[in-house]
Amino acid sequence: MGTPEKQAPETSFDSVKESASNVLGDLMSQLQRLEQAMEQEDMGAVYQIYWKELPASIQQSSNANHEIDNYLTSKLDRELLKRFPFMRLNDQLSPILLNYQLGSYYRDRAVLQIDATQPSLTILPEILAQWKKVEAGDYKKEIASFLTKEDELDAKAIAARSEIQKIDEQIREQSRAKRELEETKGLLNRKKIEEEIEELDKKINAFKAEREKWTPYVGNDISRDSEKINLDRQKKSLELEQAIALKELRIIKKRFGSLAEMEKQLKQFIQDFLKKGDK
Repeated sequence: MGTPEKQAPETSFDSVKESASNVLGDLMSQLQRLEQAMEQEDMGAVYQIYWKELPASIQQSSNANHEIDNYLTSKLDRELLKRFPFMRLNDQLSPILLNYQLGSYYRDRAVLQIDATQPSLTILPEILAQWKKVEAGDYKKEIASFLTKEDELDAKAIAARSEIQKIDEQIREQSRAKRELEETKGLLNRKKIEEEIEELDKKINAFKAEREKWTPYVGNDISRDSEKINLDRQKKSLELEQAIALKELRIIKKRFGSLAEMEKQLKQFIQDFLKKGDK
């Protein structure tokens, strides 16, 4: 007799209903816990339940109009300004990204960013790089290098004029000698004179080639002035960037004591925020 074919076990509607009921029960429990955590402002629990326990489909549907985003950013904003009242919201880039400035002056720039999904509070990378640059003295070095380049342009122009005068004198002397030889060339000494003229031509061409190397430094005053203007513009841009970073570092020193201490306190803020409401 042949082996009976294997059949998939039958699943009753009752078992399907029971399984679905269990899933819905778990989901309702999670939603109730989330609601309770939000009411109690237990931020660690809110992040744990919403981001790590709820299914992605429920996350999306419950945040369709940025309800969760707005809740998280409002709590982060409130607690940040409570901890650091001298800070100001500079810009909201998206429902979950907020940029902050250190002072209240309207022209102050954004230096910090809150990401409500993490959550995180970080110094903007390009700003941190500028602050580090000030501390390392790199701005002073770069500005000094631009001053050096401007001086070098002037020095090269002066040196080029002097060198070109010397080379032109040499070319005139060699050309004069060549003309004299050409005037004395006859039938008997033609070959010897032609050899000497050829040597003089080589010298003249060599002087002309040398002259060409110096010509760019004096031949186009407009081009040189344009280069100096460009260098000066870059230098002034660096000076402004340095001045803004210095001002911000003075605020940091006043409010935090140091940049390192500021970074430490920003991390501590997030840790404390996630513990808020925890019982």
